[in-house]
Formats: sequence, C-alpha cells, structure tokens
Amino acid sequence: MDWERGGRAKFDKMISMIPFFQRKMAEKLAGKKAEENASARGAALVEERDIVAAFISETPAPFQKSMRDAARGAGFDMPAI
Repeated sequence: MDWERGGRAKFDKMISMIPFFQRKMAEKLAGKKAEENASARGAALVEERDIVAAFISETPAPFQKSMRDAARGAGFDMPAI
C-alpha cells in the first residue's frame, strides 16, 4: 500500500526516536496497523490520521505519554487525550 510522502517521513522519524531494541517491532506493528486503518477507510493511501491512530492503538498504556511527546516531536498532530 502507498503512503503519503509527508506521513511516511514523519513515521520514519518517529521510528528513529524509539529505543533501538524496540524499533523493529514498533515499525512492524505500527506500520501494519496504519495500513489496516487505511484499508478500513477504503483508502488506497495511508494518511497521517491512519499513522496517528496506529501509534495510539499499538502503544501500551504505560508508554502512551512518551509516545505522544515523541510523535509531536516528529511533527504529528496528536490528540490531547
């Protein structure tokens, strides 16, 4: 599935901020979920909203705050929840 150019760049930046030993798993899980989110919308392109929803749903509760802070640092518009 194709990704928005800007969204893919932000995703890659976000993944690079994750500790090395967790990076591959995070990339796999969040990337797959982002594509599932786009498919569920009937879209052929993964958009930023699909990526944000993926990071939110795939990040364990104890790490939500640090994930949201890092995502904002990567340029994502994260909900304030």
